[in-house]
Amino acid sequence: MDIQKIFFSLDGRLNRKPYFFGNLAIGLISSIFTFIMDRSDSTLISILGFIVGLALIFAGISLVVKRLHDLDKGGLLALIMIIPIVDFFFGLYLLFAKGTEGANRFGEDPLA
Repeated sequence: MDIQKIFFSLDGRLNRKPYFFGNLAIGLISSIFTFIMDRSDSTLISILGFIVGLALIFAGISLVVKRLHDLDKGGLLALIMIIPIVDFFFGLYLLFAKGTEGANRFGEDPLA
């Protein structure tokens, strides 16, 4: 699976390992840009940080939706991540729950 399909597509399924490493990558990129933006007074850096931030938000939503697809659940369930405290436990569920074995309505098993 290529990076564009993992981070910028809402179609398909994503198992636990790419979900974990995808979120780790988003966190690292976010931390780096936050560090740079905190130490810069440049408007250009602020605009670039805003654009990167929007891209990272979409990438995070994409990961959650595809992980839900792997669990044979609809992507709208991702809205539960808006609720404080619930989002923590739901995130743990997404990280540790085993996906549907074999094909489901969202595609083939990513482990197959």
